Amino acid sequence: MSGTAERAILSDFAELFAYPRGEVARVARHCLALLGPGHPAAPALEDFAAWAALVDPGEIEEVYSATFDLEPACVPYVGWHLCPDPERRNLFLSELSAVYSREGFLPREELGDHLSEVLRFLAVARDDEARLTVLREGLAPAAEKMVASFQPPFNPYRWLLDALAEHLGRGEVQSAMPAAVPAQEARP
Repeated sequence: MSGTAERAILSDFAELFAYPRGEVARVARHCLALLGPGHPAAPALEDFAAWAALVDPGEIEEVYSATFDLEPACVPYVGWHLCPDPERRNLFLSELSAVYSREGFLPREELGDHLSEVLRFLAVARDDEARLTVLREGLAPAAEKMVASFQPPFNPYRWLLDALAEHLGRGEVQSAMPAAVPAQEARP
């Protein structure tokens, strides 16, 4: 998989884990196409895309809010999973902010450790060492903990989280990302 494709996959996952405002099913299908047939993350992402295509945008927003915002089934903050102690999480956020600052990255809407913001950073970061540190020491272990902490027996966002964790568990995610990236890559 090329580094450009990997960045686009991470960008799609970032959009899917952000508050749903657009065409969720279309973004999920685009991500599936980038993953390619036979990718271990594809079945869970296919389930999520099929669900998103069947329901109206209002229902997607309700499920998202119930999952990640209102008494969340899964807390979407990387630092919360890695540093349950508030003081340690504040230190984590401070260090993450410094990494973002060195790359000229600004979170859009959420705290810097929100799953969607970390994925957005990984999709555009130029510094290989910073990107791999955030991936290996932050996002990948937090995604595993998020999957393990997920409570409801059925929730379409569990499929999405499973797909992300499966994708992050593959070595090619960490090796296929070149340092140089255009400021704005084309979106689907």
